[in-house]
Amino acid sequence: MKTILLSFLLTVQAAPAAAAAPTAAGCVYDLNGPVTVRKAGAQDWGPASKGLPLAEGDRLRTGANSWCELLFKDGTYVKLEADSETAAEELKSDAAGRSFSFSFLKGKALWMAARLKWKAASRFSVRTPSAVCAVRGTDFTVIVSTSGETSVGLFEGKVAVSSGTADTGGKELLAGGEASVGGGQVAVQRRLSALMKAEQRRYERVKGRVEQLRRRLAERETFIDEYVSRQQKTLSDFEKRRKEKLGKH
Repeated sequence: MKTILLSFLLTVQAAPAAAAAPTAAGCVYDLNGPVTVRKAGAQDWGPASKGLPLAEGDRLRTGANSWCELLFKDGTYVKLEADSETAAEELKSDAAGRSFSFSFLKGKALWMAARLKWKAASRFSVRTPSAVCAVRGTDFTVIVSTSGETSVGLFEGKVAVSSGTADTGGKELLAGGEASVGGGQVAVQRRLSALMKAEQRRYERVKGRVEQLRRRLAERETFIDEYVSRQQKTLSDFEKRRKEKLGKH
């Protein structure tokens, strides 16, 4: 564990611009097991850690038996399950509105797009190898199979699911429904499958915690920046203690 923390600290020191908390749109809020990151413009992957700032172009992936939680300043929450990979293509949010776009390449993830004030414009999409999900204030799970086929289970809100081809405008999915996308076709069913019902139960267990985090964000605009700073201080203190220990030998 100490080796992982040290490796991450060295990565942050090598790219200070990427680690600047004030410019972070969000962060890795929590994780368990092997989780790696490739920062925008970088060629190599490195270990991720709690408090890692996230910006456009960053890519994250989880290993076997691991998971990773992402939290953004607008209140959006994402949980990546094991063997998953996503990239943040666009992360723009201000008083006027939000424009978020993610590429979800493989695995399984829960997406909880925060609702904005009614005057704020919102564009939020999740793109997989076979589908595009256009959402607003929506809670849903996306599963991408090894063959690239996509399953979407919607628990709250609305989402338009399309195959991403130019000649399809998408099919509207309502809460409690599920969509399957593959081969350029979108199939919608009004009820959740047994698999998605299990995912819905996972969602219900985390929903209260996410609502609590959103209340903290509403109370303090600097909540994420402060969290990032605390986690980076923890890493810095660890490195300081390591150097002091080495100096005694």
